[in-house]
Parts: sequence; structure tokens; C-alpha cells
Amino acid sequence: MKVELSEAVLARWPRLQVEGLIARDIEAAALPSAAPSWVDDGADWDALLGQWKAFYRAWPGDKQARCSLAYLAKAAQAGKLRSILPLVDLYNQASLLSRSPFGGEDIAKLGGELRLDLARGDEPFLPLGKTATEFPQPGEAAWLSGGETVCRCLNWLESDRFKLDEGSRSVLFVSERPDLDFPSGAAGMDWLAERLGPHAAACRRFRLDAANPALEDAR
Repeated sequence: MKVELSEAVLARWPRLQVEGLIARDIEAAALPSAAPSWVDDGADWDALLGQWKAFYRAWPGDKQARCSLAYLAKAAQAGKLRSILPLVDLYNQASLLSRSPFGGEDIAKLGGELRLDLARGDEPFLPLGKTATEFPQPGEAAWLSGGETVCRCLNWLESDRFKLDEGSRSVLFVSERPDLDFPSGAAGMDWLAERLGPHAAACRRFRLDAANPALEDAR
């Protein structure tokens, strides 16, 4: 499995950091099943979500989309978050804990690669729960695999083709930090690794940035 940041993405955001976790051969039946819950950490969430919104609007992308963290925070504060799958519930909780957007992809569906790049605009994308194919905007930051779009707008818009489901056993998790003014996903990713570690054959934590733009996991 190869995970990498393109030169084009790093030219746009030189201080970009991506926290990641590869968890393999997960015993999914042993994972707890519970909806993520709100934790009042005293942070100014309104300011943080406004910061993400301003960041998003400055770049090409679907302007109707919200940062995944915005949806989670609003729903959790209102007590309206529901359980989806244990793996999804866990990474959503990790997202809230670290105040950073998280995404999770089924490694078996990726075909050996995942690259954060600036889209050409012709990479097909099947939105979550939809049947009609769409395409990212040229210059939009997107996670790509085999010529297809896995996530649009960093990891805010998930593809139905690559999503986690009941059969997912090996998973790649990522969380982007565009620059040092945003919270890091490191603490949430560590928390996620601790929860999955006892139920996985192997867990590998990593960070990608300008100094280390690619990771190759031999398994």
C-alpha cells in the first residue's frame, strides 16, 4: 500500500501534514458499537469551524459541501449522531477528540495506492449514497486511486465505491492539517490506534509532510 502527497499539493500547502494509520486484519465483530459522543473540551468550535469554512472557500471545490468536522460537531452537540459502523464510529470519535477531519478507506478497494493531489477534473467520483457519477473541479484537492476520486475536498466528500462497510477488514485512515494554524489529528489518530490495536493483526501509524511525502507499506 502506497500513500503519498503530490508535488502540486505540497507546492500549494508547503506546511501540510497528514496523520495516518494503517490497520490490517481487524476483528470487526469485537469492536464496540456506539455512536460518537460530544466531549466539551473548552475549545472555540465556532471559530475553528469558521476557519475551516474560510479555508475551503479559498480553493476549487463543491461550495455546497461542508467540512466533515462541521457536520460531526453540530450533530454531536445536538445529540443527533447515530451509530453507522464500529469502524466509522471510532474514526468519527477520533475526529471530534482531535478537532480535525478524519477519513477511512477500505484498503481492499483501493488497489494499492492513495494519493492526495490536485485533480485534473476528469477523475470519476460516485458520491456517498448516490448513483450518478460526478467529477471534481480542476485544481480541487482530492484523494485519488487508479484514476478515480476517493474523496473530494480533502477528505470531506466520500466516494460510495471506497467506503467502509461490514466486510472491511484492513483500513487506511487519514487526517489532513493544511498548516500549523489548524489542530493536528495526531492525538485522535493515536487514540484510534489504541482502540484498534487489540483487535488488529497490525497497526502502523505514520505522518506525511514535505520532508516525508510518501509511505510504502509492504503488506
